Amino acid sequence: MRDIATDIRIAIIAAISPLTLSGVTLPVYDTELPPGINPANYQGSAAFVLITDQNEAETTNNDCSIRQNATFQINIVTKFAQGNGGKKLSENISNAIQQKMTLDYLTLPGDLQAINIRKNFSRTQIEQGSSQIAYQKILSYTLDIFQVS
Repeated sequence: MRDIATDIRIAIIAAISPLTLSGVTLPVYDTELPPGINPANYQGSAAFVLITDQNEAETTNNDCSIRQNATFQINIVTKFAQGNGGKKLSENISNAIQQKMTLDYLTLPGDLQAINIRKNFSRTQIEQGSSQIAYQKILSYTLDIFQVS
Protein backbone atom coordinates (compact mmCIF):
# COMPACT_ATOMS: atom_id res chain seq x y z
CA MET A 1 0.00 0.00 0.00
CA ARG A 2 1.13 3.55 -0.65
CA ASP A 3 -0.03 7.07 0.17
CA ILE A 4 -2.48 8.19 -2.49
CA ALA A 5 -3.45 11.60 -1.06
CA THR A 6 -1.48 13.80 -3.47
CA ASP A 7 -2.49 11.73 -6.51
CA ILE A 8 -6.17 12.08 -5.57
CA ARG A 9 -5.98 15.87 -5.13
CA ILE A 10 -4.14 16.29 -8.44
CA ALA A 11 -6.78 14.16 -10.21
CA ILE A 12 -9.66 16.14 -8.66
CA ILE A 13 -8.16 19.51 -9.56
CA ALA A 14 -7.50 18.30 -13.12
CA ALA A 15 -11.05 16.91 -13.42
CA ILE A 16 -12.77 20.17 -12.47
CA SER A 17 -10.31 22.59 -14.11
CA PRO A 18 -10.69 24.84 -15.87
CA LEU A 19 -13.80 25.81 -13.98
CA THR A 20 -15.41 28.48 -16.15
CA LEU A 21 -18.87 29.92 -15.56
CA SER A 22 -20.37 32.84 -17.50
CA GLY A 23 -16.97 33.45 -19.10
CA VAL A 24 -15.17 33.68 -15.72
CA THR A 25 -12.54 31.09 -14.78
CA LEU A 26 -12.51 30.37 -11.06
CA PRO A 27 -9.25 29.40 -9.35
CA VAL A 28 -9.12 25.82 -8.01
CA TYR A 29 -6.40 25.05 -5.46
CA ASP A 30 -5.23 22.50 -2.94
CA THR A 31 -6.03 23.43 0.69
CA GLU A 32 -5.69 27.23 0.50
CA LEU A 33 -5.59 30.10 -1.93
CA PRO A 34 -1.88 30.86 -2.47
CA PRO A 35 -0.57 34.33 -1.56
CA GLY A 36 -0.74 36.64 -4.55
CA ILE A 37 -3.59 34.69 -6.21
CA ASN A 38 -6.82 36.65 -6.27
CA PRO A 39 -10.27 35.10 -6.23
CA ALA A 40 -12.24 35.46 -9.46
CA ASN A 41 -14.76 38.28 -9.73
CA TYR A 42 -17.84 36.15 -10.44
CA GLN A 43 -21.15 38.03 -10.63
CA GLY A 44 -20.28 40.44 -7.83
CA SER A 45 -18.55 37.91 -5.61
CA ALA A 46 -14.94 36.98 -4.91
CA ALA A 47 -15.07 33.26 -5.78
CA PHE A 48 -12.65 30.33 -5.57
CA VAL A 49 -12.60 26.58 -4.96
CA LEU A 50 -10.41 24.57 -2.58
CA ILE A 51 -9.80 20.85 -2.14
CA THR A 52 -9.77 20.60 1.64
CA ASP A 53 -10.25 17.74 4.11
CA GLN A 54 -9.08 14.34 2.93
CA ASN A 55 -8.99 10.89 4.52
CA GLU A 56 -7.97 7.46 3.27
CA ALA A 57 -8.82 4.10 4.79
CA GLU A 58 -7.73 0.64 3.73
CA THR A 59 -10.67 -1.58 2.84
CA THR A 60 -8.83 -4.59 1.41
CA ASN A 61 -10.99 -7.63 1.94
CA ASN A 62 -9.24 -10.19 -0.24
CA ASP A 63 -5.80 -11.00 -1.62
CA CYS A 64 -6.48 -9.74 -5.15
CA SER A 65 -5.34 -6.14 -4.70
CA ILE A 66 -5.01 -3.35 -2.19
CA ARG A 67 -8.14 -1.23 -1.91
CA GLN A 68 -8.60 2.14 -0.24
CA ASN A 69 -11.48 4.55 0.23
CA ALA A 70 -10.43 8.14 -0.26
CA THR A 71 -12.83 10.76 1.10
CA PHE A 72 -12.29 14.42 0.23
CA GLN A 73 -14.10 17.72 0.39
CA ILE A 74 -14.45 20.46 -2.17
CA ASN A 75 -15.05 23.88 -0.61
CA ILE A 76 -16.68 26.46 -2.89
CA VAL A 77 -16.32 29.99 -1.51
CA THR A 78 -18.18 33.10 -2.65
CA LYS A 79 -17.59 36.32 -0.70
CA PHE A 80 -19.70 39.45 -0.90
CA ALA A 81 -19.80 42.83 0.78
CA GLN A 82 -21.98 42.62 3.90
CA GLY A 83 -25.65 42.85 2.99
CA ASN A 84 -25.18 41.49 -0.55
CA GLY A 85 -25.12 38.11 -2.27
CA GLY A 86 -26.67 34.80 -1.42
CA LYS A 87 -26.27 31.03 -1.75
CA LYS A 88 -27.25 30.84 -5.42
CA LEU A 89 -23.79 31.55 -6.85
CA SER A 90 -22.09 28.87 -4.76
CA GLU A 91 -24.86 26.48 -5.83
CA ASN A 92 -24.23 27.34 -9.51
CA ILE A 93 -20.53 26.57 -9.04
CA SER A 94 -21.43 23.38 -7.17
CA ASN A 95 -23.59 22.26 -10.09
CA ALA A 96 -20.72 22.76 -12.56
CA ILE A 97 -18.36 20.77 -10.31
CA GLN A 98 -20.84 17.95 -9.69
CA GLN A 99 -21.26 17.44 -13.43
CA LYS A 100 -17.51 16.75 -13.66
CA MET A 101 -17.22 14.54 -10.58
CA THR A 102 -17.55 11.28 -12.49
CA LEU A 103 -15.10 8.50 -13.28
CA ASP A 104 -15.00 9.79 -16.88
CA TYR A 105 -13.19 12.97 -15.76
CA LEU A 106 -10.78 11.47 -13.17
CA THR A 107 -7.34 10.46 -14.40
CA LEU A 108 -5.16 8.63 -11.87
CA PRO A 109 -1.60 7.29 -12.13
CA GLY A 110 -1.27 3.89 -13.83
CA ASP A 111 -1.01 1.96 -10.56
CA LEU A 112 -4.35 3.30 -9.24
CA GLN A 113 -7.83 2.55 -10.52
CA ALA A 114 -10.97 4.32 -9.34
CA ILE A 115 -13.90 1.90 -9.40
CA ASN A 116 -16.57 4.09 -7.84
CA ILE A 117 -17.26 7.67 -6.83
CA ARG A 118 -20.13 8.77 -4.63
CA LYS A 119 -21.28 12.03 -3.11
CA ASN A 120 -21.55 11.72 0.67
CA PHE A 121 -23.17 15.08 1.28
CA SER A 122 -23.50 18.66 0.18
CA ARG A 123 -24.05 21.49 2.64
CA THR A 124 -24.04 25.26 2.82
CA GLN A 125 -22.11 27.20 5.42
CA ILE A 126 -22.44 30.95 5.95
CA GLU A 127 -19.77 33.04 7.70
CA GLN A 128 -20.35 36.69 8.51
CA GLY A 129 -17.57 39.16 9.13
CA SER A 130 -17.64 42.86 9.88
CA SER A 131 -17.51 43.88 6.21
CA GLN A 132 -18.02 40.65 4.24
CA ILE A 133 -20.26 37.61 4.16
CA ALA A 134 -19.07 34.27 2.75
CA TYR A 135 -21.40 31.66 1.34
CA GLN A 136 -19.67 28.31 1.13
CA LYS A 137 -20.90 25.13 -0.50
CA ILE A 138 -19.11 22.05 0.79
CA LEU A 139 -19.18 18.85 -1.26
CA SER A 140 -17.94 15.55 0.18
CA TYR A 141 -17.07 12.60 -2.06
CA THR A 142 -15.63 9.13 -1.57
CA LEU A 143 -13.59 7.29 -4.17
CA ASP A 144 -13.08 3.52 -4.07
CA ILE A 145 -9.51 2.96 -5.30
CA PHE A 146 -7.73 -0.25 -6.26
CA GLN A 147 -3.96 -0.24 -6.25
CA VAL A 148 -2.77 -2.37 -9.16
CA SER A 149 0.79 -3.49 -9.63
